[in-house]
Parts: sequence; C-alpha cells; structure tokens
Amino acid sequence: MEPRAEQLSMYGEEATAGSLDWSWVEAQLTDAGAYWTVTTGLGHPHPRPVWGVWSSSTLHLSVGSPRLAADLGAGGPVTVHLGSVTDVVIVEGMSTGPSTDAEVLAAYNAKYEWEYTVAEYGPLTVVAPTKVIAWRSAGWAGRGSFRQTGRWRFPPHAQ
Repeated sequence: MEPRAEQLSMYGEEATAGSLDWSWVEAQLTDAGAYWTVTTGLGHPHPRPVWGVWSSSTLHLSVGSPRLAADLGAGGPVTVHLGSVTDVVIVEGMSTGPSTDAEVLAAYNAKYEWEYTVAEYGPLTVVAPTKVIAWRSAGWAGRGSFRQTGRWRFPPHAQ
C-alpha cells in the first residue's frame, strides 16, 4: 500500500525545503530500534518507547505496558515518532488490532535478536498509518533550518 505524497506545511506556510524521498522515510521506520508511541487513554497522553517492526506499510508494536496495551486495544488514534530531533519521522494512525503474523514475528526476532512468543508476550499491536510527516534539519537541535520535508497520506486499511 503506497502512500500519496502531499505538500507539508510548516508554521502555517508551505514548506520550501527540498522534498524527502519516501524510501528514506521507510528506511528510518524499518531501522528504528524504538518507536515512541503516544495514545490519549484516560484523557491525557501516554508516551512510551516500544519495540516494533515496520512491514507492508504498517507498524507492528510490542507494547508491554498494560496501560498502553489497553489504550491501543480500544482501536483509537495513535501517534508514533522516532527518537531523532533532526531527522524526524512521525506516524499518525489507528490501532487496528492484534497480529500474530509469523513473518512479522520472525522479522521482529531477527531485528532484536530475541525470541518473541505470542504465548508469553501476547500478540503484536498493529498501527495502520493514515499520515506520515517527516523532515531533516541541520545544526544542533535543528536550529539550522529544514533541509528536506515530506508528508504522505495513506488509503484506509481494510479492517
């Protein structure tokens, strides 16, 4: 499922920096060690770093936290971002349910050199993106301005 590129607005105006390639964004999502996941459970955000796998334009997360799992299991909105403040990738989407996909679990095990079993840890949580925004900036803490930006929309996932 390929996303559709759109113009990114920064500070209320269209971004004038160069365009990011989707392939760079996918590489960041694939190679990330942790995914900062934010839900709005009990009326306020619950950010947590979790492990996961980007596969077929979908995030598969090993949630761990019972509070976060309950929030994500409700099928609500979720935001996920990576750790860098200069090479930024933010995924906005919906929790679409659990996954026990053997190929995804094998990719997870290879990525983390781990033996994840559904019996021990429960199913992975699937996050279907609706929008991804990303940018690369220069200088310490991004103070050197934006070098490249991008925004992509995803078609609705089949439930």
